Amino acid sequence: MATSPQNKVFFMIASMTGFGRAKQDGPKGTVIVEIQSINRKFLEVFVSLPKELLRFENEVRKSIGESVLRGQVSVRIHYLPSLSMLQYCLPNRELLSAMKIGWEQIADFLGYDPKTIDLSFLLQHSVSESKQSLLESFRQEDFIHIGACLSEALQRLNEMKIKEGQALIHDIAERLRLLAHLLDKIEQLAPESTMKMRKKLKERMEEIFRPNSELDERLLREVAIFAERVDITEEITRLKSHFAQYQAILAKKLQGSGRKMDFLVQEIGREINTIGSKALDAEIAHLVVEMKSELEKIREQIQNIE
Repeated sequence: MATSPQNKVFFMIASMTGFGRAKQDGPKGTVIVEIQSINRKFLEVFVSLPKELLRFENEVRKSIGESVLRGQVSVRIHYLPSLSMLQYCLPNRELLSAMKIGWEQIADFLGYDPKTIDLSFLLQHSVSESKQSLLESFRQEDFIHIGACLSEALQRLNEMKIKEGQALIHDIAERLRLLAHLLDKIEQLAPESTMKMRKKLKERMEEIFRPNSELDERLLREVAIFAERVDITEEITRLKSHFAQYQAILAKKLQGSGRKMDFLVQEIGREINTIGSKALDAEIAHLVVEMKSELEKIREQIQNIE
């Protein structure tokens, strides 16, 4: 049975870290579901089930896949049989009695004390027909009860993930605003930096060619082209566009935004590195270092967003 729609879809940015637990009583006993999730690049699901419920592993994995996009998810399901099911849990008395006689005869034949054949020995070496009957007593329709408990645990897991996700969004948004502020400072310094570079190059060329009255016109053109190459206007424009896209993602708060954020962080990092390599101004270089530091903190936070 599939998880109910209201429990399987969450339209919010969520952390990949969380825990959910649920307990429900049913006609065949009590089911306890515990789910823990930590960050991973893709979805990894580990399921631990008692022998009685092993047949439902595929249904459990399907329910997890419908509710969780990525992360390492560990699911543990415990089963406590009801009074009506205890008959399947108790060993067969006639079988144990016959086994006791048989093992005592073997012990006596081998020269061992038959008194060593106690109850714990018999239970350890017995093949319980009752346990097999318990396994066979579960049918596909019994997943209704298990699935309901699993759905409740998933809901609590996602509630915790969303709560932590909101804290991550707030932190990322603050750092994004700081990046935009640092970029504004760089933009203000950019024209002056370009003019300084042109002036410095021209002065250097004049110094080199001072014995020869005037500079070669072609050389001046090359200097001008180089000065244009150190212009960072395009990188600033692209960074503003990336910041706007990032703000839009944060505003929509849609589940599954982690990969988009990760991609944008890579693009932002590329533009910042280009600015650092182009701009030869010391003050801009200092601002670039600050931007890289804040971007790395954002990158670390994104690693935990689903």
